[in-house]
Amino acid sequence: MISKKTLLNNELVREIVAIRVNTLWKMLALEQRGELPDVFEEGATAKYDNKGAIFIPGGLIHQDVDERPVQRSYYVEGISRDNVITPDLFREQVRIAMRFDNATLLYPDTIATSVNLDGGFFSRAARMIYNYKKAAFRRKKKMGGTTPLYADTDDILRSHCPPYFAAPYGARTRISTCVAMGLVEPAMFYAWCRAELSFCENQTDQFSQDFDIAQDPAVCADGTVLYAPQIVVCHDTRYCANSYTGLTRFLGIGKFGEFATFTLEKVNVKLLRELKRKKLEPTDTDIFARAFGKQVIGIIRVYAATTLGKRSSKHTIYLVSPEKDLALDVKLLEEEARKQYKIDNLPVDPPDED
Repeated sequence: MISKKTLLNNELVREIVAIRVNTLWKMLALEQRGELPDVFEEGATAKYDNKGAIFIPGGLIHQDVDERPVQRSYYVEGISRDNVITPDLFREQVRIAMRFDNATLLYPDTIATSVNLDGGFFSRAARMIYNYKKAAFRRKKKMGGTTPLYADTDDILRSHCPPYFAAPYGARTRISTCVAMGLVEPAMFYAWCRAELSFCENQTDQFSQDFDIAQDPAVCADGTVLYAPQIVVCHDTRYCANSYTGLTRFLGIGKFGEFATFTLEKVNVKLLRELKRKKLEPTDTDIFARAFGKQVIGIIRVYAATTLGKRSSKHTIYLVSPEKDLALDVKLLEEEARKQYKIDNLPVDPPDED
């Protein structure tokens, strides 16, 4: 099972979490006003993540929904690609990308924002990859009058979402999950793309190079990991009553059904009981925010591989320290957010008792 360090130790995730912390303060302010979005209501976002986002290693994608080549831009326009990217510059581009709808494709030297993907193509890919793999290992020759080798897209999605994240699934969930099959079953995904898109020789060579690069971490000149070979989805809905910001999912991190979530949650009796069962206890270093008598901590939950259409509630849980795990200065993020959302002007209620 993937480790916390592997998930978090890259600039993409650091910037996303920093943005989510800014959103956290807006949600705290809204809660104090009695305006916190409902669990399944969109809008658990703020200035920097208003649109939600999908970040995908670009080598998995050959063309957009209109069958046009993906238009990339260098992180610094007009400058050679050699040794120009820095962690700060990369994180700036990530923050800019979150202003736009659709997917953001990441490459070691370039970025493509607001790419509209063909959901039907990737849905078929995910279904056929699962079906062909099951058929390849089937020893019975007869089908028995049933259709045991048919995978439904909703079943694939259910296996890659937490139990409280129920159907119907939106476009962001469908596309991100189906594209993640490119990291779960890379050889079969590659073969599917070659067959469906009828590449010429030059296209095959380019796609092969990009596809291989997509399966490795992107590292800048000083050794800093810019992004990992995983898909990061920033939902704009909380989905969980104890969570303050939109759910963040990590896909393509292992076998079929393996994924992880990141949430910023209120410390209460229910959460403490869950942590106690996992023999975990939050400390001051795990606190992302304190306000209005509440404490908020960051939690990674990693769900194990499963079978089609199944989703166990069992998971591995990690506490996330903003400073130790992400090198984030939460005090600085708090100061900016308090000014943006006029938090200091709100009345302070007594601490929660839950």
